[in-house]
Amino acid sequence: MDIYKKESKVKDKILTIELPEEFRDMDVEVIIRIKKDIEKELLADKIKINTKKWKFNREEIHER
Repeated sequence: MDIYKKESKVKDKILTIELPEEFRDMDVEVIIRIKKDIEKELLADKIKINTKKWKFNREEIHER
């Protein structure tokens, strides 16, 4: 599977994508996502760190 990524600013409700020559005569699937939503999705609930058992010396941290 080949993936071709194109970022573009849509100004007038028309989006034109020029594909590489190797895509000629092939069936393609186009998925359009709003970029700001992608950024939120990448950051939302993807990393979870359990800090319940962490121990640290507060004075040592402030010495540095």
